[in-house]
Amino acid sequence: MPHIEKYQPVGRFDATTAAQHEAELRRLLDGDAHSVELDFSKIEFLSSAGLRVLLVTANAAEKKGGTLQLHGASAEIREVILTVGFDDIVHLRD
Repeated sequence: MPHIEKYQPVGRFDATTAAQHEAELRRLLDGDAHSVELDFSKIEFLSSAGLRVLLVTANAAEKKGGTLQLHGASAEIREVILTVGFDDIVHLRD
């Protein structure tokens, strides 16, 4: 049965926090999970380093037959994701 892990980062998703987030997301996908649902409702800022983490995570989930789902993102963060074309790899919700 498909398994989706949930992860809710807080604050900034940038160069300062990217390694921590990437390690946690990798840990989730190294387990039984095939997909990750990111709750971005408490993220204030997304940088290029954070976008890289999203890309790496989406690719890892895809290799397991899953997806990276993102919900709760602010209008500004949604705009960044759409502008760089990541809506093709990150499934935006609400």
